[in-house]
Amino acid sequence: MKNYIFLTLSIIFFSSCMRNKQTEPILKIGLIADPQYQDIPTVGERFYNESLWKLEEAIDTLNHHNIHFIQNLGDIINKEWRSYDSIIPVYDKINTGIENYHLLGNHDFSIDSIKMGDVLNTLNMPDFYYSYVKNNWRFIVLDATDYAYFSNYIHNYDIKKIDALYAKTEGKKNHYDWNGGVGEKQQAWLKEELKSAELLNQKVIVFSHMPVKPMRAASLWNGDDIVQIIESSPNVVAFISGHHHDGGYAFENGIHYVTISGMVNTKISSFAILEIYTDSLVLNGFGNQRNIVLPLHVMNENTEQF
Repeated sequence: MKNYIFLTLSIIFFSSCMRNKQTEPILKIGLIADPQYQDIPTVGERFYNESLWKLEEAIDTLNHHNIHFIQNLGDIINKEWRSYDSIIPVYDKINTGIENYHLLGNHDFSIDSIKMGDVLNTLNMPDFYYSYVKNNWRFIVLDATDYAYFSNYIHNYDIKKIDALYAKTEGKKNHYDWNGGVGEKQQAWLKEELKSAELLNQKVIVFSHMPVKPMRAASLWNGDDIVQIIESSPNVVAFISGHHHDGGYAFENGIHYVTISGMVNTKISSFAILEIYTDSLVLNGFGNQRNIVLPLHVMNENTEQF
């Protein structure tokens, strides 16, 4: 409770200071997680066929706020290739000059296996994992579907490696075959990206479909490995993910772990605009996504908000 109060007071204080010091953000980023569109009726609390109008509303809002770019956090469809045919035209309504970046979620592979090779081109992705730089901030896009049963038709890894990684989750909350892991090659690439960012004095935000903290049923199989890598870098300030539709937040060892609420799991909507300031990240939530102010390099205590 003490840590929670400390975090709350710090957020209020640093939010006030930030707004006094800096009125315009360095960057404004649209964040969308888990539209999971499919033209089927609602199942439980998943409103699959309502994600088109929610996404249109989100795009209109992001266009209005003149953001710099959009980062999707995976699962833009639920199943079937024709779902891409319906939802991609909505993304095409993004204003000229606003770039749109994708990463892959488990549901993005819920298609005929012969179409899996077309996913990167359809989403205009340079690769399964990649990075880009804006205003001296580096954004690292991980592929949480790297080692996974549902994506191995296209990756073609030795299945024994996937089995071994999955077996390590036995008895843990995330022991589900609809999760995945980050392989050795991608981990080596991540380390090199972080070294490069440190040499160039770039702050880093990491994006992933699957969260790593706090531990959830929907967490990355080898999240501990990724945490060890990013918490060893002084330049990483945030790890932002989707997949866990209820959302979430934790602050540990200088890094803000933010899970964006899923768009499919609400009657209203859920998306966010992340504003980057010199000493803060400000997450402005819409619909079901709550607001959070994330001070940079001000706290060393470990705490979890929700």
